[in-house]
Amino acid sequence: MSEEKQNTPKNPEGVDTSLDNDEKHGLNFPCDYPVKAMGPNTTEFADEMYALVKKHCPELKREDLTTRASGSATYQSVTLPVRAESRDHLITIYQDLKNHKDVKWTL
Repeated sequence: MSEEKQNTPKNPEGVDTSLDNDEKHGLNFPCDYPVKAMGPNTTEFADEMYALVKKHCPELKREDLTTRASGSATYQSVTLPVRAESRDHLITIYQDLKNHKDVKWTL
């Protein structure tokens, strides 16, 4: 393994952070980032996604949430625009979303 690979900065979860704040190759924090979760096409699901993300992003407003139903209207995608302070901040949000019982996918 090359010395460069061995010295790649990582966060506590082992995620490579070497591209953080590199506009050419990664995200430049803080930044606006659309967090998406897919699940049942119900008002309750959208409300739960909003409440979950709001814990991490207190400035989030309910009217900023958007939804889009699947072609069959069985599922919906919920998009929440967040102000990501760091890669760890985004990872924490996504971990909470993925742990929710009704979340099928995240983007």
